[in-house]
Amino acid sequence: MKLKSFGVLLIFLVFMGNLSAQLLNNITVTGTVVNVQSSSMVYLSQLVGQGMEPIDSSKVRADNSFSLSANIKSPNFFQLTLGGKEYTILILEPGQNVHIDIDAKQLMKPINITGSDDTKKVYTMLGTLNSYKAQQDALESEYQKVYGTPKQDSVGKILMQKYQSIEALKINYLKSEISTKPSLASMLFIDQIKIDENLDLYEKVDKILYAKYPNNAFVGDLHRKVASKLQLAIGRPAPEINLSSPEGKNIKLSSFRGKVVLIDFWASWCGPCRRESPNMVKIYNKYHSKGFEIYSVSLDKEKSSWVKAIGADHLAWTHVSDLRYWSSVAAKDYGVGSIPFTVLVDEKGNIIAKGLRGPALEQKLEEIFSK
Repeated sequence: MKLKSFGVLLIFLVFMGNLSAQLLNNITVTGTVVNVQSSSMVYLSQLVGQGMEPIDSSKVRADNSFSLSANIKSPNFFQLTLGGKEYTILILEPGQNVHIDIDAKQLMKPINITGSDDTKKVYTMLGTLNSYKAQQDALESEYQKVYGTPKQDSVGKILMQKYQSIEALKINYLKSEISTKPSLASMLFIDQIKIDENLDLYEKVDKILYAKYPNNAFVGDLHRKVASKLQLAIGRPAPEINLSSPEGKNIKLSSFRGKVVLIDFWASWCGPCRRESPNMVKIYNKYHSKGFEIYSVSLDKEKSSWVKAIGADHLAWTHVSDLRYWSSVAAKDYGVGSIPFTVLVDEKGNIIAKGLRGPALEQKLEEIFSK
């Protein structure tokens, strides 16, 4: 009898533990809606993958209030809608009780928010950004007035300078807000800041948020993006490439240590790549004897097309490929999104430049080999 009682107690404790966990994860979203008919529906959806998953709904009561609740496992992004395309963004964490007052005609401009600092930050930042946009829109309107008139160039130049000045203020504002206290709200705005020019900021935000929210989809995307950029950052070792030549021999990128190497991503079917071939041949012939090599990685699918293009364009340097098109292992490792794409590597195998072609590439090589 004692063992049986113990078993019942154990089951009860497990049940209470599970119930307690659910209660800890419980969220409530209450609020009011103006400019809406009572009995209208309010819907709460959660970001899942690339879409939104409905999790609760509520009728708008006669006093214009509503109440929603759900159990969530971790902090995430949510949408509050009235069934149309407009929505209100919410950032909710387990255990939060949030109150929000909204206007059915302006769902992206909540009247009042309490209980979620991240959600409040979203709309504080949006308000500031909208003020910058209004100033830029006004400048655009001024330009339209003089467009096609003799004043177009002179006035347009002044307006463009003002526009760029406002843009600089906007970007500085975003950098300050995001850097001072990185949060989930930062995820909605950080893409407006160029990652290649602000990699330190991105790295800081990623380090803080990925440690705190490793399972959040937005944060995970940022983490992978930063990792990819860091891998190709100037001064970092170029990722190893070890692919097969047309003759079937694997050739490592690292086998060219001691030489300046241009990693060239191209394909026989790429028009801009083929048009660049004469310039590449000219540059190769000019600097090859000084210690310059080209390591071309093709995104071709057919070996015959690849080999034919090499011969037709007289590309007398190292060529490799796994013939996997955009699924090329090297292309993925280097984050190649379009071709032609180049990465210049120094004698030690470190990246010194990216995206150089034609005159820009020749100028860089002239700087290197004239030292």
